[in-house]
Amino acid sequence: MMRKHKLKPYVCTVASTSLLLLSATAFNVMAEEEVANNLSVPLVFSEGYGLTGLPAFEKSGLPGGLTPTWGTPYEYNGVEYFLQATDSLWQAGWSADALLEEDPQPVSVTVNWSDDVINTKWNDMSVIPVGVTLYTDMPVGMTMTGYSMFTLPASILDQTLIAEKEDTSVVISSDEVVDEVFGTNQSTYETSTPNVYSICARLTIQKLTKDLDDEDVVLDLTWDPDAKRWTGDVEDEDPFNSAVYEGFGIHARPTWYTATIDGLGQIVYLYNWNLAQMQQGPDEDRSGWYRLTFSLDPVAEYNIYQGKYILKNKYTVDCNTSLDALDASDSPDAVLVSSSLTYVDIQITSENTGEDE
Repeated sequence: MMRKHKLKPYVCTVASTSLLLLSATAFNVMAEEEVANNLSVPLVFSEGYGLTGLPAFEKSGLPGGLTPTWGTPYEYNGVEYFLQATDSLWQAGWSADALLEEDPQPVSVTVNWSDDVINTKWNDMSVIPVGVTLYTDMPVGMTMTGYSMFTLPASILDQTLIAEKEDTSVVISSDEVVDEVFGTNQSTYETSTPNVYSICARLTIQKLTKDLDDEDVVLDLTWDPDAKRWTGDVEDEDPFNSAVYEGFGIHARPTWYTATIDGLGQIVYLYNWNLAQMQQGPDEDRSGWYRLTFSLDPVAEYNIYQGKYILKNKYTVDCNTSLDALDASDSPDAVLVSSSLTYVDIQITSENTGEDE
Protein backbone atom coordinates (compact mmCIF):
# COMPACT_ATOMS: atom_id res chain seq x y z
CA MET A 1 0.00 0.00 0.00
CA MET A 2 1.12 3.50 -0.74
CA ARG A 3 2.85 5.79 1.66
CA LYS A 4 2.90 9.55 1.83
CA HIS A 5 6.60 10.06 1.35
CA LYS A 6 7.61 10.78 -2.21
CA LEU A 7 8.69 8.01 -4.52
CA LYS A 8 10.04 8.78 -7.94
CA PRO A 9 8.00 6.30 -10.00
CA TYR A 10 4.34 6.15 -8.92
CA VAL A 11 2.76 2.87 -9.92
CA CYS A 12 0.48 2.13 -6.97
CA THR A 13 -3.13 3.22 -6.93
CA VAL A 14 -3.12 5.31 -3.79
CA ALA A 15 0.06 7.19 -4.37
CA SER A 16 1.34 10.27 -2.56
CA THR A 17 -1.39 12.69 -1.60
CA SER A 18 0.83 15.62 -2.52
CA LEU A 19 -1.42 18.51 -3.44
CA LEU A 20 1.05 20.42 -5.59
CA LEU A 21 -1.40 20.41 -8.46
CA LEU A 22 -0.45 21.21 -12.01
CA SER A 23 -3.98 22.35 -12.67
CA ALA A 24 -6.31 22.49 -9.72
CA THR A 25 -9.39 22.10 -11.89
CA ALA A 26 -12.77 22.10 -10.18
CA PHE A 27 -15.22 20.08 -12.22
CA ASN A 28 -18.43 21.95 -13.02
CA VAL A 29 -20.90 20.72 -15.61
CA MET A 30 -21.01 24.23 -17.07
CA ALA A 31 -17.37 25.13 -16.67
CA GLU A 32 -15.32 26.31 -19.63
CA GLU A 33 -12.90 23.86 -21.19
CA GLU A 34 -9.39 24.14 -19.84
CA VAL A 35 -6.23 22.09 -19.74
CA ALA A 36 -6.39 19.68 -16.83
CA ASN A 37 -4.65 16.65 -15.38
CA ASN A 38 -5.48 13.20 -16.66
CA LEU A 39 -6.80 10.36 -14.51
CA SER A 40 -3.93 7.91 -14.00
CA VAL A 41 -5.19 6.04 -10.93
CA PRO A 42 -8.27 3.83 -11.54
CA LEU A 43 -11.50 5.15 -10.08
CA VAL A 44 -14.86 3.88 -8.83
CA PHE A 45 -17.81 6.29 -8.97
CA SER A 46 -19.52 4.84 -5.92
CA GLU A 47 -22.97 6.33 -6.61
CA GLY A 48 -22.49 6.02 -10.35
CA TYR A 49 -22.42 9.79 -10.90
CA GLY A 50 -19.43 11.62 -12.34
CA LEU A 51 -17.53 14.77 -11.50
CA THR A 52 -20.19 17.00 -13.05
CA GLY A 53 -23.13 15.41 -11.24
CA LEU A 54 -24.39 13.64 -14.34
CA PRO A 55 -24.52 9.84 -14.64
CA ALA A 56 -20.92 8.81 -15.27
CA PHE A 57 -21.78 6.78 -18.37
CA GLU A 58 -23.34 9.93 -19.82
CA LYS A 59 -20.61 12.37 -18.75
CA SER A 60 -17.84 11.28 -16.39
CA GLY A 61 -16.24 14.73 -16.23
CA LEU A 62 -12.81 13.18 -16.79
CA PRO A 63 -10.43 14.60 -19.41
CA GLY A 64 -9.82 12.46 -22.48
CA GLY A 65 -11.16 8.99 -23.12
CA LEU A 66 -10.19 5.38 -22.68
CA THR A 67 -8.30 5.59 -25.99
CA PRO A 68 -5.26 7.79 -25.27
CA THR A 69 -4.11 10.68 -27.45
CA TRP A 70 -0.34 11.06 -27.17
CA GLY A 71 0.73 14.60 -27.95
CA THR A 72 4.10 16.25 -27.35
CA PRO A 73 6.72 13.90 -25.87
CA TYR A 74 9.43 15.19 -23.54
CA GLU A 75 12.77 13.48 -23.00
CA TYR A 76 14.47 12.74 -19.69
CA ASN A 77 17.48 10.41 -19.43
CA GLY A 78 16.74 9.07 -22.88
CA VAL A 79 13.12 8.18 -22.11
CA GLU A 80 10.03 9.80 -23.63
CA TYR A 81 7.43 11.08 -21.18
CA PHE A 82 4.01 12.61 -21.75
CA LEU A 83 3.16 15.26 -19.20
CA GLN A 84 0.07 16.21 -17.27
CA ALA A 85 -1.77 19.37 -18.34
CA THR A 86 -0.35 19.36 -21.86
CA ASP A 87 -1.71 18.20 -25.21
CA SER A 88 -1.57 14.52 -24.20
CA LEU A 89 -4.77 12.82 -23.05
CA TRP A 90 -5.08 9.48 -21.29
CA GLN A 91 -7.54 7.95 -18.88
CA ALA A 92 -7.25 5.15 -16.34
CA GLY A 93 -10.01 2.60 -16.02
CA TRP A 94 -13.14 3.56 -14.10
CA SER A 95 -16.46 2.02 -13.17
CA ALA A 96 -19.94 3.25 -12.27
CA ASP A 97 -21.58 -0.09 -11.59
CA ALA A 98 -24.02 1.37 -9.05
CA LEU A 99 -26.09 2.66 -11.98
CA LEU A 100 -26.33 -0.86 -13.41
CA GLU A 101 -27.55 -2.54 -10.23
CA GLU A 102 -31.09 -2.47 -8.88
CA ASP A 103 -29.91 -2.66 -5.26
CA PRO A 104 -26.20 -1.72 -5.21
CA GLN A 105 -24.14 -2.58 -2.16
CA PRO A 106 -22.31 0.34 -0.51
CA VAL A 107 -18.70 0.68 -1.60
CA SER A 108 -16.48 0.07 1.43
CA VAL A 109 -13.67 2.63 1.48
CA THR A 110 -10.56 3.56 3.40
CA VAL A 111 -10.08 7.26 4.16
CA ASN A 112 -6.68 8.88 3.69
CA TRP A 113 -6.23 12.41 5.04
CA SER A 114 -3.43 14.24 3.25
CA ASP A 115 -0.02 14.50 4.85
CA ASP A 116 -0.26 18.28 4.38
CA VAL A 117 -3.10 18.38 6.89
CA ILE A 118 -1.76 16.01 9.51
CA ASN A 119 2.00 16.57 9.64
CA THR A 120 2.50 20.23 8.70
CA LYS A 121 2.62 23.07 11.22
CA TRP A 122 0.32 25.88 10.15
CA ASN A 123 -0.15 29.48 11.26
CA ASP A 124 -3.04 31.91 10.97
CA MET A 125 -1.77 33.30 7.65
CA SER A 126 -1.41 29.92 5.93
CA VAL A 127 -3.24 28.49 2.94
CA ILE A 128 -3.91 24.89 3.91
CA PRO A 129 -4.70 22.35 1.16
CA VAL A 130 -7.19 20.14 2.98
CA GLY A 131 -7.06 16.95 0.94
CA VAL A 132 -8.82 13.62 1.42
CA THR A 133 -8.53 10.53 -0.75
CA LEU A 134 -10.74 7.44 -0.68
CA TYR A 135 -9.81 3.98 -1.92
CA THR A 136 -11.33 0.50 -1.89
CA ASP A 137 -10.32 -3.15 -2.19
CA MET A 138 -11.87 -4.94 -5.15
CA PRO A 139 -13.05 -8.56 -4.96
CA VAL A 140 -10.32 -11.17 -5.32
CA GLY A 141 -9.29 -11.64 -8.93
CA MET A 142 -10.62 -8.29 -10.16
CA THR A 143 -8.34 -5.47 -11.29
CA MET A 144 -8.45 -2.14 -13.09
CA THR A 145 -5.87 -0.52 -15.37
CA GLY A 146 -3.88 2.57 -14.45
CA TYR A 147 -0.98 4.54 -15.93
CA SER A 148 2.41 4.58 -14.21
CA MET A 149 3.32 8.11 -13.17
CA PHE A 150 6.73 9.68 -12.58
CA THR A 151 7.95 12.81 -10.85
CA LEU A 152 10.21 14.70 -13.26
CA PRO A 153 12.32 17.87 -13.06
CA ALA A 154 10.70 20.96 -14.57
CA SER A 155 13.70 21.26 -16.90
CA ILE A 156 12.14 18.47 -18.97
CA LEU A 157 9.93 21.15 -20.50
CA ASP A 158 12.98 22.30 -22.45
CA GLN A 159 13.63 18.81 -23.80
CA THR A 160 10.74 18.35 -26.23
CA LEU A 161 11.49 15.81 -28.94
CA ILE A 162 9.25 17.49 -31.50
CA ALA A 163 11.88 19.81 -32.92
CA GLU A 164 10.26 19.81 -36.34
CA LYS A 165 7.11 21.46 -34.99
CA GLU A 166 6.91 25.21 -35.39
CA ASP A 167 4.81 25.52 -32.24
CA THR A 168 6.28 23.70 -29.26
CA SER A 169 4.80 26.04 -26.70
CA VAL A 170 3.01 23.36 -24.70
CA VAL A 171 3.47 24.44 -21.10
CA ILE A 172 2.23 23.47 -17.68
CA SER A 173 -1.06 25.21 -16.84
CA SER A 174 0.02 27.17 -13.79
CA ASP A 175 0.73 30.74 -12.79
CA GLU A 176 3.53 29.62 -10.51
CA VAL A 177 7.04 28.44 -11.22
CA VAL A 178 7.29 24.71 -10.51
CA ASP A 179 10.37 22.65 -9.77
CA GLU A 180 8.84 19.33 -10.76
CA VAL A 181 6.23 18.04 -13.16
CA PHE A 182 4.41 14.73 -13.56
CA GLY A 183 4.14 12.45 -16.54
CA THR A 184 3.80 8.92 -17.84
CA ASN A 185 5.96 6.84 -20.16
CA GLN A 186 2.76 5.17 -21.46
CA SER A 187 3.28 2.07 -19.33
CA THR A 188 0.23 0.67 -17.54
CA TYR A 189 -0.34 -1.55 -14.53
CA GLU A 190 -3.16 -3.54 -12.96
CA THR A 191 -4.44 -2.83 -9.47
CA SER A 192 -7.14 -4.11 -7.14
CA THR A 193 -7.24 -0.93 -4.99
CA PRO A 194 -8.78 1.89 -7.06
CA ASN A 195 -9.68 5.31 -5.72
CA VAL A 196 -13.32 6.12 -4.98
CA TYR A 197 -15.39 9.23 -5.72
CA SER A 198 -18.67 9.93 -3.93
CA ILE A 199 -20.82 12.93 -4.75
CA CYS A 200 -22.07 12.88 -1.13
CA ALA A 201 -18.73 13.94 0.39
CA ARG A 202 -18.78 16.98 2.70
CA LEU A 203 -16.08 18.98 4.50
CA THR A 204 -16.84 20.93 7.67
CA ILE A 205 -14.27 23.18 9.37
CA GLN A 206 -14.99 24.45 12.88
CA LYS A 207 -12.97 26.28 15.51
CA LEU A 208 -12.92 24.66 18.93
CA THR A 209 -13.49 26.80 22.00
CA LYS A 210 -11.15 24.74 24.18
CA ASP A 211 -7.38 24.29 24.10
CA LEU A 212 -6.38 20.71 23.31
CA ASP A 213 -2.89 21.41 24.66
CA ASP A 214 -4.46 21.16 28.09
CA GLU A 215 -4.08 17.51 29.13
CA ASP A 216 -7.17 17.74 31.33
CA VAL A 217 -9.45 19.23 28.71
CA VAL A 218 -12.66 17.34 27.94
CA LEU A 219 -14.54 18.26 24.78
CA ASP A 220 -18.32 18.30 24.78
CA LEU A 221 -19.19 17.79 21.12
CA THR A 222 -22.19 16.19 19.41
CA TRP A 223 -22.58 15.70 15.68
CA ASP A 224 -25.81 17.23 14.35
CA PRO A 225 -26.76 15.17 11.26
CA ASP A 226 -29.26 17.79 10.09
CA ALA A 227 -26.93 20.79 10.31
CA LYS A 228 -23.93 18.64 9.27
CA ARG A 229 -21.76 20.12 12.01
CA TRP A 230 -20.60 19.57 15.56
CA THR A 231 -22.43 21.35 18.38
CA GLY A 232 -21.04 22.13 21.81
CA ASP A 233 -17.47 23.33 22.29
CA VAL A 234 -17.22 25.05 18.89
CA GLU A 235 -17.74 28.61 17.69
CA ASP A 236 -21.15 29.42 16.24
CA GLU A 237 -19.87 30.34 12.77
CA ASP A 238 -18.14 27.68 10.69
CA PRO A 239 -15.24 28.76 8.44
CA PHE A 240 -16.40 26.17 5.90
CA ASN A 241 -19.26 23.69 5.49
CA SER A 242 -20.00 22.37 2.01
CA ALA A 243 -20.78 19.17 0.12
CA VAL A 244 -19.55 18.28 -3.35
CA TYR A 245 -23.01 18.03 -4.89
CA GLU A 246 -23.88 21.56 -3.75
CA GLY A 247 -21.55 22.89 -6.44
CA PHE A 248 -23.07 21.02 -9.37
CA GLY A 249 -24.51 23.36 -11.97
CA ILE A 250 -23.25 26.49 -10.20
CA HIS A 251 -21.70 29.13 -12.45
CA ALA A 252 -19.82 31.29 -9.96
CA ARG A 253 -16.17 30.78 -9.05
CA PRO A 254 -16.06 27.62 -6.92
CA THR A 255 -16.13 28.15 -3.18
CA TRP A 256 -17.80 24.82 -2.44
CA TYR A 257 -16.15 21.51 -1.71
CA THR A 258 -14.80 19.89 -4.84
CA ALA A 259 -12.66 17.12 -6.25
CA THR A 260 -9.63 17.55 -8.47
CA ILE A 261 -7.14 15.34 -10.29
CA ASP A 262 -3.72 15.94 -8.78
CA GLY A 263 -0.40 15.78 -10.60
CA LEU A 264 -0.12 12.06 -9.99
CA GLY A 265 -3.46 11.50 -11.64
CA GLN A 266 -5.62 10.53 -8.68
CA ILE A 267 -8.91 12.03 -7.54
CA VAL A 268 -8.48 14.11 -4.39
CA TYR A 269 -11.17 15.96 -2.48
CA LEU A 270 -9.65 19.38 -1.99
CA TYR A 271 -10.36 22.66 -0.27
CA ASN A 272 -7.66 25.33 -0.16
CA TRP A 273 -8.34 26.86 3.24
CA ASN A 274 -7.01 30.42 3.18
CA LEU A 275 -6.73 31.55 6.78
CA ALA A 276 -5.32 34.92 5.74
CA GLN A 277 -8.57 35.71 3.94
CA MET A 278 -10.43 34.96 7.16
CA GLN A 279 -8.67 37.84 8.90
CA GLN A 280 -11.18 40.65 9.43
CA GLY A 281 -8.60 43.08 10.79
CA PRO A 282 -5.21 43.34 12.50
CA ASP A 283 -6.75 42.41 15.86
CA GLU A 284 -8.67 39.39 14.56
CA ASP A 285 -7.18 36.21 16.03
CA ARG A 286 -7.58 33.00 14.03
CA SER A 287 -5.09 30.89 15.95
CA GLY A 288 -6.31 27.97 18.03
CA TRP A 289 -7.55 24.42 17.53
CA TYR A 290 -9.80 23.45 14.63
CA ARG A 291 -11.78 20.33 13.83
CA LEU A 292 -11.79 19.25 10.18
CA THR A 293 -14.60 16.79 9.49
CA PHE A 294 -15.05 14.67 6.38
CA SER A 295 -18.54 13.21 6.21
CA LEU A 296 -21.03 11.67 3.82
CA ASP A 297 -24.52 13.10 3.40
CA PRO A 298 -27.14 10.33 3.25
CA VAL A 299 -28.75 11.89 0.16
CA ALA A 300 -27.48 14.28 -2.51
CA GLU A 301 -30.15 16.56 -3.98
CA TYR A 302 -29.21 18.98 -6.75
CA ASN A 303 -30.25 20.51 -10.06
CA ILE A 304 -28.45 20.54 -13.39
CA TYR A 305 -29.12 23.43 -15.75
CA GLN A 306 -28.80 23.90 -19.48
CA GLY A 307 -27.21 27.28 -19.85
CA LYS A 308 -27.72 29.53 -16.84
CA TYR A 309 -31.45 29.36 -16.29
CA ILE A 310 -33.04 26.37 -18.03
CA LEU A 311 -33.50 23.46 -15.64
CA LYS A 312 -32.27 20.28 -17.34
CA ASN A 313 -32.83 17.75 -14.59
CA LYS A 314 -33.30 17.28 -10.86
CA TYR A 315 -31.38 14.54 -9.07
CA THR A 316 -31.93 12.77 -5.78
CA VAL A 317 -29.12 10.28 -5.18
CA ASP A 318 -28.75 8.01 -2.16
CA CYS A 319 -25.25 7.67 -0.75
CA ASN A 320 -23.64 4.37 -1.74
CA THR A 321 -20.35 4.78 0.13
CA SER A 322 -19.25 3.53 3.53
CA LEU A 323 -16.23 4.87 5.45
CA ASP A 324 -14.93 1.67 7.04
CA ALA A 325 -11.25 2.32 7.80
CA LEU A 326 -8.52 4.93 8.06
CA ASP A 327 -5.25 4.66 6.21
CA ALA A 328 -2.52 3.47 8.58
CA SER A 329 -0.57 6.68 7.97
CA ASP A 330 -3.41 8.73 9.51
CA SER A 331 -2.99 7.15 12.93
CA PRO A 332 -3.24 8.40 15.63
CA ASP A 333 -4.27 11.87 14.43
CA ALA A 334 -7.46 11.05 12.54
CA VAL A 335 -10.55 9.52 14.14
CA LEU A 336 -13.16 7.36 12.41
CA VAL A 337 -16.47 7.98 14.20
CA SER A 338 -18.86 6.03 11.99
CA SER A 339 -19.33 4.79 8.44
CA SER A 340 -20.14 8.36 7.40
CA LEU A 341 -17.93 10.49 9.64
CA THR A 342 -14.22 11.04 10.29
CA TYR A 343 -12.29 14.00 11.67
CA VAL A 344 -8.88 15.35 12.53
CA ASP A 345 -8.06 18.17 14.97
CA ILE A 346 -5.24 20.53 14.01
CA GLN A 347 -3.58 23.47 15.71
CA ILE A 348 -3.17 26.87 14.07
CA THR A 349 -0.53 29.09 15.65
CA SER A 350 -0.16 32.86 15.45
CA GLU A 351 2.24 34.01 12.73
CA ASN A 352 3.53 36.75 15.04
CA THR A 353 4.17 34.64 18.14
CA GLY A 354 4.25 31.09 16.80
CA GLU A 355 1.93 30.16 19.65
CA ASP A 356 -1.70 29.23 20.08
CA GLU A 357 -2.91 32.47 21.63
